[in-house]
Amino acid sequence: MNQFKKLAIAGAISTLMLITTATEASVTYNLNPSTANSNSTGPWSDGTTVNPIGYTGRMPVTWVADIQNNSNPNATDTVSTANAITQGAASTYSVASSSNRWNPTRSWGNALDFGLITLHTTGNLLINVAADTSQSSTFMPGFTLFSGWDTSATSNKHGSWNVALPAVPVNPRSTSGLSYLGQASTTVAGGAASYLFTNLAAGNYSLWIGGNGTIASPVGSQSYIANITASPVPVPGAIWLFGSALAGFLGLRRRSVAA
Repeated sequence: MNQFKKLAIAGAISTLMLITTATEASVTYNLNPSTANSNSTGPWSDGTTVNPIGYTGRMPVTWVADIQNNSNPNATDTVSTANAITQGAASTYSVASSSNRWNPTRSWGNALDFGLITLHTTGNLLINVAADTSQSSTFMPGFTLFSGWDTSATSNKHGSWNVALPAVPVNPRSTSGLSYLGQASTTVAGGAASYLFTNLAAGNYSLWIGGNGTIASPVGSQSYIANITASPVPVPGAIWLFGSALAGFLGLRRRSVAA
């Protein structure tokens, strides 16, 4: 087998490993998520009491996901009750929205869960929020993703925020530094909502999660699991073809010189 074939096989194996391998990046949970209008000083599940690094806003934070897609281009964070408990949260701790208030016609900020995301390198971001069936949840999730973290000293979670849709909501609830990117929801009890955000820059993002069912739904049925997966931006096919052609040309050139 010539050297060119060996290199091609090695490259294919490396690519397959990158595609099929996923690492569980870190998620830190606020053990006092109901804190109103603060920069969420915790305590946190990693044992600290300080607010997430770099966060200065007043919107409360339920969890922080640090997606290390610089060391692994296919990195996944899972936000869930079970994951929080494995980190030392009490057995009664629950990752849940307190009411069905994501719905644009019945939106109210203090019923939402607020997550912070850090993406370390450019990539696509697939967000899937589903009812936590292990908690017998009948959650109907809805979520909105913003680029940036709140930097306002006067933002307030109390009040409606989503009623302007389909107009793009800019800096809802008196926040600062948030730019609307997109949203997804379902009206299926116990269902899931997904959205693929493409070609996102490295940086900070905010994910607001709530229920999309009726207000009368029991509070205990609102637990959810959020899977956040970063993947590389696909290289255009023409570039792959050009690279293959160039590698072949160089291989032929080497053989010609050797002859």
